Amino acid sequence: MSDTAPRRITLCADDYGISPGVNRGIRELIARQRLNATSVMVVGPAITRDDVSALQGAVALNRECAIGLHVTLTAPFHPLTMHYRPLLDGLFLPLGKMLRAGALRRLDAEMIEGEVSAQIAAFTTLFGMPPAYVDGHQHVQTFPQVRDPFLRTVKRAAPEAWVRQSGRIHPLSKRLDAPKAL
Repeated sequence: MSDTAPRRITLCADDYGISPGVNRGIRELIARQRLNATSVMVVGPAITRDDVSALQGAVALNRECAIGLHVTLTAPFHPLTMHYRPLLDGLFLPLGKMLRAGALRRLDAEMIEGEVSAQIAAFTTLFGMPPAYVDGHQHVQTFPQVRDPFLRTVKRAAPEAWVRQSGRIHPLSKRLDAPKAL
């Protein structure tokens, strides 16, 4: 008999808050117990009090379902903080430009921390509790110059939350053929 604990697999649907149709589909899957987690985009265009109440109603039917925060730092969304930079036409940078800015060390850790903190606070206000876990839209939490301020902020602002890691933990050289694991 093995001494290792059995693995727990979490099936998560991201992007709650991106559109009414996505929200409805996620709620239906949660109510039918096909999902055990969803992550919410508090900067999304479809995250109203009604959407929050409907999600809480679906989760009431599936107590195993965790609600997390899907930190969003890429276009086409607006930051919650007034002085966040860099922006392009008032929006977060597109994915490629954000990755490039991080790789070239052009991101400001305080800006990242401020925005992540604001999104955690917005989630807590909307749901009346901190997120069960935190991850990043388009895996932005793994980017250079984003990862460390992201982790510091989650540890400070939502200390009980776990951070979702997509993909396997391997050196970058072994992950180049699996972009989602970058």
